[in-house]
Amino acid sequence: MKIILPNGEVVELDQHLNIHEKKEIVEKLKCEWIDTITKDKYAWFNNNTKYFLDSLANYLVWHKDNIDKCKHDKEVLSKKRVDKLSNFRKDSKEIPFSNLPKEQQQDLGIEV
Repeated sequence: MKIILPNGEVVELDQHLNIHEKKEIVEKLKCEWIDTITKDKYAWFNNNTKYFLDSLANYLVWHKDNIDKCKHDKEVLSKKRVDKLSNFRKDSKEIPFSNLPKEQQQDLGIEV
C-alpha cells in the first residue's frame, strides 16, 4: 500500500505482514512524524497530514489474515444490487394494482 508522508514523499508499505507488524510500522511512522503533525493547531488542516493519517488508518483497517483472504462477506450486497433494490419502484415495469385506474381494477376482478 502506498502512503504519502507529510513532506509529500510516497512510501510503499508491505501488505503481507501480520497485524502486529503493521501496528509497529504505523507506530514508528507516527512517532517519526509526530512533531510535524502537532507543531501547531493548523497542521491538522494540512492536506498532507490528513492523507498521511488517513492512509495509516486504512493500512490497519483493511488488514486481512491469510485465513480470510479468499472469503468475502455474504451479508454485504454489491453496490449494483443495493441500487437495484433502492430504485425498484423507479425502474420497475410492474405497476401496483392500487395505481391502476378503477376501470382496469374492475376489469381484472379487483374489488374497488
